[in-house]
Amino acid sequence: MSTTRAIINARLVDPASGQDGPGGVLIEGGIIAQIGTELDLDAADEIIDARGCILAPALIDLRCAKEPALTPDGETVDTLCAAAMSGGFGTIVLAPNARSPLDKADGFAGMSRGLAQRGVRMLSACGATQGLAGEQMAEIGLMVRGGAVYAGCGDRPIRDTRLMRRLLSYTSQFDVWLSCRPADSDLSADAVALESDWSARVGIPSEPAVSERIAIERDAALAELSGGKLMIDRLSTAAGLDALRHVRGRDLEIAATVAIAHLTLNEVDAGGLDSAFRMDPPLRSEADRMALVEAVTSGEIDAVISDHRPTPFDDKGEPFALAIAGTLSLETLLGAMLGLVHDDELSLLDALRVLTSGPADLLGLPQGRVAVGAPADLILIDGDKPWVCQPDGFASARGNSAWSGRRFQGRVLQTIVAGDTLYNP
Repeated sequence: MSTTRAIINARLVDPASGQDGPGGVLIEGGIIAQIGTELDLDAADEIIDARGCILAPALIDLRCAKEPALTPDGETVDTLCAAAMSGGFGTIVLAPNARSPLDKADGFAGMSRGLAQRGVRMLSACGATQGLAGEQMAEIGLMVRGGAVYAGCGDRPIRDTRLMRRLLSYTSQFDVWLSCRPADSDLSADAVALESDWSARVGIPSEPAVSERIAIERDAALAELSGGKLMIDRLSTAAGLDALRHVRGRDLEIAATVAIAHLTLNEVDAGGLDSAFRMDPPLRSEADRMALVEAVTSGEIDAVISDHRPTPFDDKGEPFALAIAGTLSLETLLGAMLGLVHDDELSLLDALRVLTSGPADLLGLPQGRVAVGAPADLILIDGDKPWVCQPDGFASARGNSAWSGRRFQGRVLQTIVAGDTLYNP
């Protein structure tokens, strides 16, 4: 018999409804049964006094990766789940990447069933092309039937315009998003930095910001032609944001995500050519970062993602231009977003919207909100608790973090999924 528990005396923050005030919840059978300041506490087997801490929906991440297969697969997934729990995530989506293209229909349904057995709700996207090479379409339909929640192209944009049109047309038949990095393949080939005075001085391959604008305008035109659902994956420049605003004036289903790195870091952070700051897309200018933050406030960004990519130290030990792109970010994403709140760049509701109800709405998930009848996927947050990022203490310690040594204010106290406490340090 499941435990009935109540959480009282909380600051209840629910971006889906716009609520931010005193309250609590009663959880029965893994579902939110009551909300408010006057709960039926006689029905509760356990009462948790939040003592004024923030009670919000558990976070949802649309793009993360497990560690490279250095150990049996179960251990790498367990490590990812532990990182998600400590970071406040109730739902995470494995996204295709070069090391794990997720492009095989054979066994996809079995993998999806296996992921569903974890405490954290683990979902998977599928690779849109074979080997993410951008040449031959993968068996998207079979993988969607096997549980894929969207189709993705990884880090490489689709150069072939005809293939891109076919992908959008085909995915539209299954009512799933096609997620693509917005970049012109030729302008962005081999780039590891934004084209700027800094990249010119240090002499590393770079891409102009207009590369994003060109790609968004092309892909949106193809979405309009085909009726496909286009997810702009990891928008990172003001130029790309301008293009997004332009194409949203048409009758299109178009969404946009931003990686936490591009909301909180800029090219100055990479100025020392520390490979921990080697990202894909590369870090951008401060003007780009500020434009993206403003776009979160205006509601133009649907979801902020971790783009969590554990990379072994040997791979990150290469020179900046040769190092594998990626950083640990599941454990630090909430702290980084709360930093923007403490700096008065974002409201708490806006910061949490793109981590909860925003991504939930994109995938049609019932979680991501504090509502009667919704899954009891919740987090308790001490919004003022100070801490220092020390990756060696992370659940996903075998990797590198661009936030190593940074001070944060605000940390997860509990992560609850389907009414069960998964994390309570």
